[in-house]
Amino acid sequence: MSRKLLSVSIVIALIVGVVYRVFPIFAGDDALAQFFITEDGYLMLTIARNMAIGLGMSVSEGTIVTNGVQPLATFIFTIPYVLTDGDKLDSLVGVILISTLIAVAAVFVLQRFAHLVLRQFTDDPIWSWLVAAFWFVGPLLLFHSMNALETGLYTLTILLTLLQFSRVLNKGADSTFADRMFLGALCGITFLARIDGALLVVAIFLVWGLFELLALRIKFFTVVGRLFTPGLLSLVFAAPWLIYNQLLFGRITPISGISQSHGANFGSNLSLLPSKLIEYVFPMLPVPTALEQTSPSIVIFALIIVVVLGLFVTSVWRTGSRIRLVVLAYLIFGFFLATYYGLFFGAPHFISRYMAPLSPVLITATVVVGLNIVTWSRGRISQPVLQYLGVAGLALSLALLGRLAIPGVKEQGHFQVVEWVQENVPQDIWVGAVQTGTLGYWRDRTINLDGKVNPNALRALKEQGDVLNYVLGSEIQFIADWSDVADWPIEERFRDTEFARRFEVVIKDEAADLGVLRRTSYSDS
Repeated sequence: MSRKLLSVSIVIALIVGVVYRVFPIFAGDDALAQFFITEDGYLMLTIARNMAIGLGMSVSEGTIVTNGVQPLATFIFTIPYVLTDGDKLDSLVGVILISTLIAVAAVFVLQRFAHLVLRQFTDDPIWSWLVAAFWFVGPLLLFHSMNALETGLYTLTILLTLLQFSRVLNKGADSTFADRMFLGALCGITFLARIDGALLVVAIFLVWGLFELLALRIKFFTVVGRLFTPGLLSLVFAAPWLIYNQLLFGRITPISGISQSHGANFGSNLSLLPSKLIEYVFPMLPVPTALEQTSPSIVIFALIIVVVLGLFVTSVWRTGSRIRLVVLAYLIFGFFLATYYGLFFGAPHFISRYMAPLSPVLITATVVVGLNIVTWSRGRISQPVLQYLGVAGLALSLALLGRLAIPGVKEQGHFQVVEWVQENVPQDIWVGAVQTGTLGYWRDRTINLDGKVNPNALRALKEQGDVLNYVLGSEIQFIADWSDVADWPIEERFRDTEFARRFEVVIKDEAADLGVLRRTSYSDS
């Protein structure tokens, strides 16, 4: 009875997960524009649209060339804009459908990955489907996969790459040239999905090389030859993006990452990692913001993660199967990610999204540990108990998704700026903003000021510490953003500057979180 209930719950969860993803298409223009798509998602869509209408990778009405995106998803999202001749609203239907298709594909690939791991402990496929269902309807993961960014696609390419790595390992010395080259191609595609996919490539080639040297006893130079061509192919896939970045922007990394790292303090995100990772160990239990960085929470979450991963790795390693090497590569990749984003990166509000690609292995680890606890208990804990817990976890995820769909509970947070500008500023006037994703999508004449997609603003930030002189020398007549932007002219460090004399406060509405500055020489006549 408990297994049947779990099976039904998984089917319901998968159906609800699909319906939930597409419902904004039928819920009206506001839901279509605001329910899933985030500020940074709109940055990517602005560039995708400009590419589709012939303006290339650019923002600000095509006047500023940028690389502040991840390329593969951006190219894919050009499709609906090509089909609609660049219509901003209708194209969002296509964006949501593409994101849903990618998420559905990821469900089947994740189920396969989880099955390869879990079959070392059970023949019942229901557990691998439970892993996939947890990922598909986990509240945070669902929104990360539907926000018009690369996370869903990136997760899919990671899993496809790891599955091919498993095939190559299983064939061992008999793996064909085609097998290895296909793995190299997938590594390159994963890099194009998100640039830190390079860390996965490093982890895979490290484990692969050691496996062939130490386990298969293949000679060193033979191993180098076997790994060189797929490694070269992965670089061939990545090369156009790297060359574009270097030639036009002076670095191989996108300016969005440089902007987010600018001014970051070493280790500033380290205390956030336990709460962000625990949300993927138990994807049905998002951590309240108030608990994320309290000392007890950090310690408890860190201990749980260490115990779960410790038991998981020990269990998988004892099986002796080659899937353990795939898991090892995945976890090395996870260590690289956590180290980089925990120690060297800024933008703490993005850590959840950056850790999301680790969710498949973390959810799988939780299920493996649960199954092993049943085995170790010798009958004191039965498998039906675990099945009922699976049902409860899915029910909790669906309940949280239902709450988020209630009007007013989840707000996009930037449309108050869009609405004010649309109502008060003529279309031919340039507007600046620190956050220009949403505003820049709905209004072409918008100039980005945080450097995420604007190399000129980023240069000003790095050389001068602020963008005030850059704004003064630009065509910007209004600055519209969250309410704290209205403090710029009166901040002590800016009070006696030319900027404070040239820009006046129009609105500071903390309740609506809206701030507007206007150039004093501006005239609407």
